[in-house]
Amino acid sequence: MNLAKLSVLRPVAMAMFIIFLIILGSVSLRHLPVDLFPELTFPVVAVTASYDGAGPEEVEELITQPIEELMASIPNVESVSSTSRTGGALILVAFDWGTDMDFAALTMRERIDQVREMLPSEVDAPQVMRFDPSMLPIVQLAITEPGGDTAEARQLIENEIKPRLDAIDGVASIQVEGGSEQEIRIDIQPDVLAQYGITLQDLQQLIASENINFPAGEVHDQNQSFPIRVSSEFTSVYDLEQLPIPTNAGVVLLGDLFAISEATAPLSQESYLNGEPAVGLSILKASGTNTVQITRALNDELDDLKQQLPEGIEIQTIFDQSRFIEQSINAVFWNILLGGGLAALVLYLFLRNIRSTLIIALSIPISIMTTFLFMYFSGETLNVLTLGGLALGVGMMVDNAIVILENIYRKRQEGESLREAAIHGTGEIGGAIVASTLTTVVVFLPIVFVDGLAAQLFKPLALTVAFALLASLITALIIVPLLSSTFLRTTDETSVFQVGFEKTKAVYKRLLEFSLQRPKRIIAVTTALLAGSLSCIPLLGTEFLPAQDQSFISIDVRLPPGSALSATYQVTEEINEKLAAFTEVELAYVTVGGTDNFSLGAGSQTNRASYSLLLSDTDRRTTSDLEIADSIRSSLASVPNADIRVSASDSGFTDDPISITVKGQDLQTLEQLSEAIVATVSTIEGVREPTTNYADGNPEVTVAINRQAASSYGITSAQIASTISDATRGLVATRIARHGEELNVRLQVDDAYTASLEQLEQLLLSTPGGERIPLSSVAAVERGEGPSTIRRSDRMREVTVTASILNRDLGSVINEIEEALIEEVRPLLPNGYRISFGGQNEQMNDAFTKLSGAIALAIVLVYMVMAGRFESFFYPFIIMFSVPVTAIGVIFGLLLTNQPIGVGSLVGILILTGIVVNNAIVLVDYINTLKKNGYSSYDAIIQAGPIRLRPILMTALTTILGLIPLTLGFGEGTEIQQPMAIVIVCGLAVSTFITLLLIPVIYFLTDQRKEKRRQHAETLH
Repeated sequence: MNLAKLSVLRPVAMAMFIIFLIILGSVSLRHLPVDLFPELTFPVVAVTASYDGAGPEEVEELITQPIEELMASIPNVESVSSTSRTGGALILVAFDWGTDMDFAALTMRERIDQVREMLPSEVDAPQVMRFDPSMLPIVQLAITEPGGDTAEARQLIENEIKPRLDAIDGVASIQVEGGSEQEIRIDIQPDVLAQYGITLQDLQQLIASENINFPAGEVHDQNQSFPIRVSSEFTSVYDLEQLPIPTNAGVVLLGDLFAISEATAPLSQESYLNGEPAVGLSILKASGTNTVQITRALNDELDDLKQQLPEGIEIQTIFDQSRFIEQSINAVFWNILLGGGLAALVLYLFLRNIRSTLIIALSIPISIMTTFLFMYFSGETLNVLTLGGLALGVGMMVDNAIVILENIYRKRQEGESLREAAIHGTGEIGGAIVASTLTTVVVFLPIVFVDGLAAQLFKPLALTVAFALLASLITALIIVPLLSSTFLRTTDETSVFQVGFEKTKAVYKRLLEFSLQRPKRIIAVTTALLAGSLSCIPLLGTEFLPAQDQSFISIDVRLPPGSALSATYQVTEEINEKLAAFTEVELAYVTVGGTDNFSLGAGSQTNRASYSLLLSDTDRRTTSDLEIADSIRSSLASVPNADIRVSASDSGFTDDPISITVKGQDLQTLEQLSEAIVATVSTIEGVREPTTNYADGNPEVTVAINRQAASSYGITSAQIASTISDATRGLVATRIARHGEELNVRLQVDDAYTASLEQLEQLLLSTPGGERIPLSSVAAVERGEGPSTIRRSDRMREVTVTASILNRDLGSVINEIEEALIEEVRPLLPNGYRISFGGQNEQMNDAFTKLSGAIALAIVLVYMVMAGRFESFFYPFIIMFSVPVTAIGVIFGLLLTNQPIGVGSLVGILILTGIVVNNAIVLVDYINTLKKNGYSSYDAIIQAGPIRLRPILMTALTTILGLIPLTLGFGEGTEIQQPMAIVIVCGLAVSTFITLLLIPVIYFLTDQRKEKRRQHAETLH
């Protein structure tokens, strides 16, 4: 080819080109962002709205339903789901994949602005935010103080630690959780307020108006201008105590009316590290930034901070995403080196020439550097999947170089000069090499048109493999001829391996002759093997993505709705005792109250605790995180009055393995149906923790206002609600700045006035006439029960049952659940209610459908590329017979390794579709060349087969051995690539040996038939 000729005749220019490529590739590698997975974009936007004090039914009616109706009318909306609970609502709007999410979020904000006036005035402005995996923390820290004083620890974080970490480039935000805050509390006695004729609101306005600091214009004096600042700020408790308050008894100092003290603010959330009080920090990175680089900068800054912090302050890392990233990338990197070494060993065994081996070995780093260059300019990141694609491509990188070098080597042995052998050897086989590379690259084209989570995960992998193959093509056509024309030497040494290979070639020639004489027998045997393997498909099972051991376990603890924070904390103490028995757990961090950092939440959840358990590294334990999680699950099953869920191997972007949703209108009916589903699912083998998200009724106090009685006193319902709210929750009057921090000044009614229903009934209300009446005069105070959480999807109420799986594949479990539900739950289903499956099963089915279509389209594209290369539809048709026989190896390999069919397996099959035809292309191309030189079909096949046996075996073995480390699953983070590697290795191994006999047989039969037709046509003429 012209490129080879240019390379051989201009060696200095080509050498400079190689150096330039290596330098550019090295610079690109340094600037590639490093992350665990590719940047993912989910078509989900969340709307959160807070309505303090409102119950779930009020939130549903006043907030959720109006927003849902607006959201459902937005274009490209796939579904709208919501959660309404005490104090707030969360509405999730899912769009079709491929929607412009920036425009969708903008449209949502515009719609919410339209409905804003319809919402209660007490509702804060609803917030719209995109759901993005980058919102998950990359690092979680826990800070402990020797005396357990979390207020001091939180103050230290806010003033010293957080500002320094915030300043690190790439840090988007830092969330502080747990820890107490100081405030100044004024203990209000309603009797005193009544005695002096003042109200709580009057007191709040007066305190706020006296704590001022604002500019008041300027004054001119002696040709100078001076700004005026009016300052009357409070700086201490003493200033508050000396504040004069006008009353009906004259002016009285605030300190003489009420007790004023510095106290701890009411807690809604507490954090503990290994049982000790702690304050948590969750650090989020900016989108598109380098996780590893940011984490290293954070660790460097923390090392400096630890030396400067007061003695006894400890900072522990609970979760560090970069730790798993680095372990995973190192594992894949060593797999690449090991695979490359095995490929080089194959080359040396076949060629027995150290110079030839070095020529091919040099093509690997050059191809890798060129791949990094392509990745940089295409905007890819260096992650587990792109490096996995590089590992998949290492064995294939040398295929083109092997075929060209082997042909050059053969030409040299036939007596041509080095330059002639390099030019003629490359030119003779160059067209077939380009075609075989394009057939492998073109299979990735359909995945560009596939949407969904699987496509987002595997598009970068597909691009990386395609880049690696294109880089290897450039290397094979330019660099291999250049190096061969300079360094290649032939040898006449006869090694044991070469003698063995010559015998193998002779055996293959006899097998080929036998096959051509009995073609029907070969086709029958192949058909029988294919039919037998296809019949084993039901034995494989199915899954979405394999679990990844990240040495991290989370525990979600939920007490009955309405449980106080103290009750939740008592349960965590019992859990801590049980966790102490697990030596694999290095750190146990728990947040009591609120939600964890890995989920969106809305409203108050004091009945909930979230654990983050850091396990020892995988090389220091014999059990997986899933097995440890199952043992913890069994140990915690005896904890009373708590719903406990333990999960591991959570990637952060996949749903629950089992998710069954029941939709209807009546909550009680939904509860009964969900309990029946839980009971049914519990009987299925391998299912763990079947749980319904239906929450029991939330204890509540209902104040039923008698409007006629209230109006007779001149009191409105809003005034009554405001008085009760101020009495129970307190009222922040102002803030005091002191020593670089701000403290709330809270007016808090003494607990004695709201400690029970009877005392709440005696809460005094002020009438416009100055009269003081008890609450019981205008309202009935009763204890009741309301729903704690109401969930809706597509404007229908729903309850979802979720569960995890251990040691079984997802597809088999779902099939058994469906059969059980038909027998036991379907008869109980009333009209208007329906059951649907979601979670990973829905994700899996969606991915399987789209990837199956991509594989079908890939086969068509491969055929079209070959048709263009051979300028015929006949020979590509013969070559395509090598594709279906790969099923024999694929199914056998998955059965042997006990791997279910998953997204990784399907992507492996997609890649395999483009690889398996390469050997057939090289063989058929040479058969055609011999036929042009006057050989008959039979003689051309017998001659071409043994000659092409060496490059075919070399390319197949280098690809197979290059993937062996990934197939065995060495190191962390290789779980996703392992199924792909198994499919490619087993499929290619079996198809190579079958193809060596099947393709010549089919070629011979079809050529014979073609010749007979030609002769028949000539006879007719």
